[in-house]
Amino acid sequence: QPEDREMAAHQSHWWNNLPDYRMHMLLQDATDLCLEVDQLKSTPEKVESLLQLMPRVSTLINKIQDWRPDISAVEPEYVDSVEHFNSIWRKGILCFVYHDIYSLDSSHELIQTCVEATLEPFRQLSWLQACLFPLFMVAVHARTGQARECFEHGLMHMHTSLAFQTPLSVVLVLKNIWERLDNDLDGQTRWRDVIKEMGMELNILL
Repeated sequence: QPEDREMAAHQSHWWNNLPDYRMHMLLQDATDLCLEVDQLKSTPEKVESLLQLMPRVSTLINKIQDWRPDISAVEPEYVDSVEHFNSIWRKGILCFVYHDIYSLDSSHELIQTCVEATLEPFRQLSWLQACLFPLFMVAVHARTGQARECFEHGLMHMHTSLAFQTPLSVVLVLKNIWERLDNDLDGQTRWRDVIKEMGMELNILL
């Protein structure tokens, strides 16, 4: 079908150069550090070891901020979208580091700055599939009605235009998380706990 060939060609422009290998290595480094921190936090006598990990986390943040993917294989008409894509991935990994390693609350300035900086790239991004994971890592921390509406609208558009069910599931989970955050007066709620209580898993690392 002509439409199928056009879609395949459109997608090939993305997958010729994305996702970026170094981006996934940064995510792997962040995940490994998060596991180490979680283990040390559960052992009070390991406070010194925990503190000694912090320079590694700082180095990781610098690597994320300095990361500039090669876009030489991307057609000129897609360069802007690739930049939007990379911006969302960068902010998603940073939110992961700030929240899951540094244990910053969703309302913290560093996290909210990432949320706000993601809105415009997300509005302009033309291809969402490979961006669901970092988008989720940012969207769980959305506090304003404007930010939440932006994420919900984009995901629902993806759901209806591509008949793709995962974005709908993501929206439902996000709404649950947002509601819990709004009702959390002590600032103790973590998005992972909400998902565990829902008894579900999201396959969004595409």
